[in-house]
Amino acid sequence: MSSLTLVIADGIAEIQLDDGKVNALSESMLEQLLSAMAEAAQADAALLISGRPGCFSGGYDRKLIDAGGPACDAMRAAGDRLTLALLDYPAPVVIASSGHAMAKAAFVLLLADYRVGAEGAFRIGLNEVAIGMTMPRGAMAQARARLAPQWLNRCALQAEYLDPEQALAAGFLDELQPADRLLERARDKTRQLAALDRRAFRETRALLHASLRNELAQLFG
Repeated sequence: MSSLTLVIADGIAEIQLDDGKVNALSESMLEQLLSAMAEAAQADAALLISGRPGCFSGGYDRKLIDAGGPACDAMRAAGDRLTLALLDYPAPVVIASSGHAMAKAAFVLLLADYRVGAEGAFRIGLNEVAIGMTMPRGAMAQARARLAPQWLNRCALQAEYLDPEQALAAGFLDELQPADRLLERARDKTRQLAALDRRAFRETRALLHASLRNELAQLFG
């Protein structure tokens, strides 16, 4: 059963993640997301990614992380490919963060062109240290490149969980909206970015991302 839906219309591709739970980024979910993104890119569509009400994603599948082994390695490899796919996507990428966004999901927020977050009692954060993991070098590179410097220590080293207002200040989000207006606003923003000159947008974003993209390509091999 698919854990996401893809709708492409009028130059906009909408991907909604919904596994009925916390949208854990298992290898299966990641492969579905990568396939949907490739289809959207083929259609030259601006991209809007959203989660289920109350939860954008809890990040990597915790069971696989705890178990380790080949299945965990495959999941992480798919996650690395998603990182590069977001940086390389040939059109604007907007995320409607519908609630909680933890670990890998928070890094996904950092890689989008614009992020609209839902107001509410939600947690956004990089919890690697909190669960006993040393943050991978590629993840640290993304945090350094995208988070406001004064928040980096609290987010990356102290694994602090942020509410939406703090996440806005730290750099995970660009604006907040009530949950019932989240998708409407994210769609408006996607249409606005889609109307920009596509070549100029793509080439300028490549310049903006060049240092991080090159560093990640070397780390991911």
